[in-house]
Order: sequence, then structure tokens, then C-alpha cells
Amino acid sequence: MNRIVQIFIGKFTWKKLFAALLGNAVLGLGEAVLRISGMGNDPYTAMMMAISAGIPMGLGNFQLLMNLILLILQLMIGIEYLGFGALINLFILGYLTQAFTWLFGTAGITGAGFNLPLQLIVMILALAILSFGLSMYQAAGLGASPYDFLSMWMAQHFSKIPYFAGRMMTDGSCVAVVLIAVLTGFIGWDGSHLGIGTILTAFCLGPLVHFFTGINRKWINA
Repeated sequence: MNRIVQIFIGKFTWKKLFAALLGNAVLGLGEAVLRISGMGNDPYTAMMMAISAGIPMGLGNFQLLMNLILLILQLMIGIEYLGFGALINLFILGYLTQAFTWLFGTAGITGAGFNLPLQLIVMILALAILSFGLSMYQAAGLGASPYDFLSMWMAQHFSKIPYFAGRMMTDGSCVAVVLIAVLTGFIGWDGSHLGIGTILTAFCLGPLVHFFTGINRKWINA
């Protein structure tokens, strides 16, 4: 218990807390914009939605179960990645995404009627926003969510696996799980929640986060 308290308190500064909160707010905005594009969900969300529907189990309950399993793994091998940033991402990000989605809906921005070129533009914008927000909350150094810590842990413990490669591995694994579920008939393609946006997120998010992290660390640690 003392070690956990030290992990939380030892990393804390108000500036880092602000960066973690702002980063998650930007992440929520990016998730909402990605949904508007209609080009597929991010890999982890797509896997949660697809598998929970195939079981069937409510998305909230299934995602909570998976997060708890990953949290146990985090406590076992990556307890140093706990912190206020991890808690913010775990418990608040979903509500931030819902809030931005509601705001866009209230403003009449739903993506309905978007043609393909406009969908692609919105999707690329969403990818940039997601990458910037994720890099900001991770650069704050106040911990990472049970899913996000996996790629950070691999980068720290395996010298030949940089962060962006680890992120591509975890996101790519989520896409692979959904594809296997489709190919085995566990779920139909319509229930996969995959799309061009999912694939681009899986292979581009890691490198973009790696790029933006250098920018965000400068002002967070200044």
C-alpha cells in the first residue's frame, strides 16, 4: 500500500494533472470525431463492442471486466504505471467521449450524409486529435490506463521494441481478435465495428503518438 501511495504522490504536480486532464479531454474529442467519420471505431473499442455483442454481454459490463483483468496484469508487472492519469483515463474518458458526442449531435453534426472524401478528411482529423491527446496524457507521467500501459511497458523492458511498435502490436492484436471472430462466424461483419479508420488507427496511432510525445514533454516538464 505504501508503494502505491508513493507512486501516486511521487509523480504528482498540478501541471502534470492539468496535462493528464486536458489530454483525456482531447482524447474524448478525438473518439467523438472518429465516430462521426463513420469509418470504424478505434481497435480496442471495436473489439469491446464486437465481442460483447457476440457473447452477449452489455458493453459497459464487458469493458469493465476486461479493464479489471488488465488492471490485475498492470498491478503484477507494471504497478509503476499507476497514477492519477490512469484513473482519469479509466473512469472519466468514457463520459468525456459521451459529452462530445452529445455536443456534436446537439449541433447537428452526426456524419449522416457525409460523402467518402469528407469521411476520410474527418477520419484523418480524428486520428491526429487522438494521437495528440494520447501523447499528452501519457507524457504527463501520471500513469496510463490498463490497456495503454502495455505498449509503454514493452518499450521499457524490451530494447528492440520502441513505443510505436508496441502500440501497433497491441492495437493490431485487437483488430486480429475481431477478424478471427468474424472468420469463425462468432460475429457477422456488420457487428465487427471495423473500418478504414480502425486499420489506420492500429498502424498510425503509435508513430503519431511517438512524434507528439516529444512536443508535449517540452511544455509539461518545462
